[in-house]
This record gives sequence, structure tokens and C-alpha cells, in this order.
Amino acid sequence: MEKIARTLKAIEHGLIAVLASASLVLAVVEMFMRYYFASSLPDWTAEVVVYLITASVFLSGGRLVSENRHVNADIFLRMAGPSQQRILEMMFCAVGIFVCAVMAGKGIGIVEFAYRLDERSDSSLQFPMYLYYAFVPLGFGIMMLHYVARLCRYIWAFDRETMTTTEVDLENAD
Repeated sequence: MEKIARTLKAIEHGLIAVLASASLVLAVVEMFMRYYFASSLPDWTAEVVVYLITASVFLSGGRLVSENRHVNADIFLRMAGPSQQRILEMMFCAVGIFVCAVMAGKGIGIVEFAYRLDERSDSSLQFPMYLYYAFVPLGFGIMMLHYVARLCRYIWAFDRETMTTTEVDLENAD
């Protein structure tokens, strides 16, 4: 099971890296073309950069959850002891699962609606917008899976040493 999780994380990381790198390259090419070949500049490059960045951001949410770098109520964790932290983390995971499920479900509705309307971008590319919108349910679905995995770790594989938050004395830290 751990090998599957590592493989999926590697695929996730690779896809995020490819999308973000492609957006960076495309943005640099667009900037270069704007100054030196303005008459040859296509009207869709900025649009595609936005699509690629948005896709990479939505896909990165799951990694943030699994690495404990996502939005969290740390102030409550720091005020609680280890056993209470475990309960709070499980509650946070349950709320995260609920929010992700709702957002993924609503996102599927948005994708379906854009598909039925045959909504396309305004540029000459005429990009089908349902593909762009599909990153909402995909990103939240992946994030929900990470929350489920995190919740399972807190329920069945809780390690007090590595899975609790301790107060750090920043004034006396070396």
C-alpha cells in the first residue's frame, strides 16, 4: 500500500511540475515574442498560461494535505495536549473530506454544464472550457483522498512523537 501511495505522489508531483514548468516556458516565450516579434504573437498564450497555473495549483492541494502544509487551525492544536490533538486532527480531516466532497460534486456539475453548453474560450484557440473547469473536481477529489488517507493514519497508525504539534520556544532556539 505504501508503494502505491509513493507512486501516486510521484505522479502527482511530476504532473504539477510539468504543468508549472510549461506555464513558465510559455510565459517567457510570450514575453520574448511581445518585444521582438509582436506581429507574430498568438492571442492565446496568456490564456494557456492561466490554464496551466490553475491546473497545477488545484492539483497541488492534495500534496499540501498529505505533507501537513495545508490550511489548518494550528492555534487550537498548540493549545491542546497530544490526545486532544489527535481528536482535533481527526475532526479537521472530517471537515476537509466534507468540504472537498461538496466542492468536487459542485465542480462536476460545473463541468457538465460547460460541456452541454459547448462553452469555449474567446481566443482563436477556442479551448473547451469544460476541460479547464475539470481541474476543480479533480483537484478537490485528489485532496479528499489525501484527507481520507490522513484520517486513516490518525485513526489506525497514530504516532504521538511525529503526529503531534509541540510548542517551539523561538526565543531560546539555537
